[in-house]
Amino acid sequence: MKGMMKFIGILLLLSATLCARAGDLIVIQINESQLPYEFSPSNYENSASNYDNSISNYENSSSNYENSPSNYANSSSNYENGLSGKKRLLVKNGASLKFVGYFVSGTNGITNFFTPSGTRIFYNPKKTPAVFGGLDGIFGGVIAEVKGDLSLVLTEHGMRRLLLAQ
Repeated sequence: MKGMMKFIGILLLLSATLCARAGDLIVIQINESQLPYEFSPSNYENSASNYDNSISNYENSSSNYENSPSNYANSSSNYENGLSGKKRLLVKNGASLKFVGYFVSGTNGITNFFTPSGTRIFYNPKKTPAVFGGLDGIFGGVIAEVKGDLSLVLTEHGMRRLLLAQ
């Protein structure tokens, strides 16, 4: 519990105090070593070596049509996934928010994260708050509540991946 309070305190300091629309996720960076065990990749529930989280698991694979950008629900051509959509990924850029992608929760329980052009960069399996790289399955962060709102909290590796994919 003490680790969770420290984690929440760190996130509160890092989080943007901007007003995003309901459904959007603000993307925040955190040092992986500051994640409490319950959110850490050291916890087997959040580990890429857990088959439920593995990119080798067809449920998580981009080969699965549910997770594919060629599925219209996941496509950047879908209005809901664009700049005016309701499930945007936003990064604080000075005093404003920058659109860096969108996310789609599939009927299979997997949430996929895409760049504005529709490249799948992360996925979130249904049994964990952890987020993994869409190409290699490496731990990239977690989905966590910050100031009462869900946020995409990325490690340095995850944030670098997101920004390089732009």
